[in-house]
Amino acid sequence: MADEQPESVTSAATEPAGGERATEMAERVAALERQVAELQAQVERERDQATDYMRHWHTAQADFANFKRRAQQEQEQRDRLLAAQALAPALNALDSLERAFLALPPTLRGYTWIEGIALVELQLRRALEMQGISVIEAEPGQAFDPARHEPIGEVESGEYPEGAIVVVAQRGYHTQGLLIRPALVQLARKPAPAAEPAAATAARASADGDAPDASAPAETPTDATPDATEASPGT
Repeated sequence: MADEQPESVTSAATEPAGGERATEMAERVAALERQVAELQAQVERERDQATDYMRHWHTAQADFANFKRRAQQEQEQRDRLLAAQALAPALNALDSLERAFLALPPTLRGYTWIEGIALVELQLRRALEMQGISVIEAEPGQAFDPARHEPIGEVESGEYPEGAIVVVAQRGYHTQGLLIRPALVQLARKPAPAAEPAAATAARASADGDAPDASAPAETPTDATPDATEASPGT
């Protein structure tokens, strides 16, 4: 029949169409792969950015926590300092009471009004302890601490080592690491060498002056009797 075409002609006509379709599909696949790669790269960038944001957020959170803790500590320190400053005048009263009891004659210690004053002193000390104010340790023989002690002089002492505390002139006080006032102390100094008595020094100098010098030549004794020829005239 005239309508029928050879089989080779039909296959040759369909080959160009199939090749174009395959090329188009390959291009589409390549385009999709490029899009997937771009999306993956974008996801990685977003993940890195999110990680960086999270790291900054954690840092800011830690900094804020540290700031809050420091602010609370500073506020507590200010409160303690204000309380110590408010009670500081009572320290002078305690010093006066302590000096008065040290100078109190034994004959007056048995009176009830003296016991009442001693009770007032005890109450003042307990009030200071309730506010966290305590006495700075300072005893004779203790090592000097410049952070808590203030020297006001030196005392010759052979009992304590040089630089140690010998006398506590006034008590010091502190509260939870804050110094209210240092303890006033006198430090030990090596005793000066004993001076030789003036009488002994003069006696030794006199003895040294009267002793003859062994290196000096001996003097010839002078005869006090005049020569006979000189004594008898005219001969």
